[in-house]
Formats: sequence, structure tokens, C-alpha cells
Amino acid sequence: MLVIKMRARWLIMSLVLLAMLISAVGLAVATPPNKGMESKTATDKAPDWRERIFNENKERMMNWVQNCEKWMERMREKVNTSNLGEESKLRIQDRIRNLDQKMEQIRIQISNAKDYEQLRGAMKETGKLWINMSKEMRLIAYEHAISQMESVIAKLEELADRFESYGLDTTQLRNAINDANSTLAMIEEKLANGEDVFKDLKELKKKIDLAFNEAKKLAKEYKPKPTNGLVNANVNGTFTLSGNLNALIKGSGNVSVNPESAVSQANGTTVAIVVRGNAEVQGEGSFKIIAHGNGTLIMDGNGSYAYKKCVNDKFTTGSFNDSVTIEFGCTT
Repeated sequence: MLVIKMRARWLIMSLVLLAMLISAVGLAVATPPNKGMESKTATDKAPDWRERIFNENKERMMNWVQNCEKWMERMREKVNTSNLGEESKLRIQDRIRNLDQKMEQIRIQISNAKDYEQLRGAMKETGKLWINMSKEMRLIAYEHAISQMESVIAKLEELADRFESYGLDTTQLRNAINDANSTLAMIEEKLANGEDVFKDLKELKKKIDLAFNEAKKLAKEYKPKPTNGLVNANVNGTFTLSGNLNALIKGSGNVSVNPESAVSQANGTTVAIVVRGNAEVQGEGSFKIIAHGNGTLIMDGNGSYAYKKCVNDKFTTGSFNDSVTIEFGCTT
């Protein structure tokens, strides 16, 4: 949020500088120094003085253009190297391209100015363009921040699923995540209506911090056995999960658990099932599966997965379009 605040200040400073430069050029044209002096020396020096001021103002404007271009290049690099979703990246990149085109118009107008009148005209046109450009630059900064926060909230939801599959009470964490998601939805609606969301982003940051604090508390209780494996998978099709498990299965479709006593929670065809102990779970539909323990997961259809053979290993990730079998858990 500090970065966003600094960017906002920079935008304001740029507008002030622009106004000062327009005034400076107007003053130079209207009231050249030594007005009324008839000596040949003063007359000879006046053009040199005006030319120097003209060139200085023109140089300042070109430097301002370069600073704007550097800002856009830094933002472009941040977006390209971020872990934002492809849709968010494309939307922000399109905004930056539009700004590039507008900035090129400004550069040409300033560069082609041959005298004070042309420079003043270019600067006035720049002022008009800048009003729209500054709004666009704020939108880019806000969209980038919002996309990053969406990614953070998604990771918190993954942690909540993992903690719940392990058997921890995630009520407070999920309440905090839901609160953050509500604020995020409100911000996106405001942004779509062209409203400023700086204060709202600060509030969202606070709510995400609260959710993080809840996650940290649960992380202290999250202590899988070294012999446990971990699976996090998504499948659209069928699956069979079997073994000595702590598992959370979420999605829509049909699920059966054997023995039924292993089920501690279930909700109709929109499934949220927690399985404990030795069990076999079969399902058909679209599901997210998170499991700790020792067992086997067989999936047919299409989807993705990340798993650790032993909980202290690094994740192995992949995707499938037919079938895949994952063995998880350590024997020693």
C-alpha cells in the first residue's frame, strides 16, 4: 500500500509541475526581461535569453515524458513477472499499451515545438491528455494491487483447505477470508464505476492481515507425521481415494464413502466431506481433493495435482487428460 501511496503522490507532483511549466512559459513570453531597453547589447541578448528559457522548459517537459515512460515500463515488468492470472495480465497490459500511444502523442507535440507559442500549445494539449492518463495510471496501479490481493486470498483459501483436511478448526480463518472477499468484491464494483479505491485498498490490506494472523495460529498446530504424504488435486471425472486418511473433498457430483462412519461432514450433491481413518472414497463429478496420510488416489478425466510422497518432500506437480495414479505416504 505504501507503493500505491507513493505513486499517487508522484502523480500529484507531476500535475503541479505541469501547471508550473505552463505558467513559466506564459510568463517568459509575456514579460521578457529588460523590456524597453534600447541598447544594442540588450537587444542582442534578448533572443538568447528567450531561447535558453524555451529550451529549458522543453527539456523539463521531455524529462517528464521520460519519467512517465519509465513508470509504465516498471509497471509492465512487474505485471509480466508476476503470478497474476492470464486474464488480469492481459487487461493491465492493454491499459499500458493505450497509455504508450497517448504518451507518444505528447512526446511528438513537445518535440516538434519550435517556439514559445507552439510549446505552450503542446503543453496545454498535454494537460488535457494528462487528465485522462493520470486516471488510467491510477487504474493500472489499482488493478495490479487488486490482482495481487486476489492471489493472496486464493493462497489463504488453499491453506484453509489444507488445515481443515488435517482436522483443524478453520472457522475463524474462513470468516476472515470471507470478510476479505466481500471487501474485494466491493472494491471491484467501485473500480468498474470509476470511483477511487485507495482507502478501500488499505482496508482490504488490514483484513488480509487478519486472515494471515489466523493462518499463522493454525500453522503452529499443523504438524503432520513425517510418514504422512500430502495430496492436493482437482479432477473433472471420476476418482478413487483409499488408505489411512485425513481428507477434505469439495465439489459437485456423487460421492460414496466406505465405511460411512468415516464421514464426519457432508452436504447433499454440493459436497464438502471430511474423511477420517481407513476408508475408500469414490466420486464422479468435479472435485477438489486434499488428503493427508498413507494411501492411493486414482483419477480419470482431466485435472491437475500437487503431491508430496512424504510431507517434508518438495511438491511434485502435473496435469492429466486421461488417468493418473498417485501413491502418497512413507513406509518408514
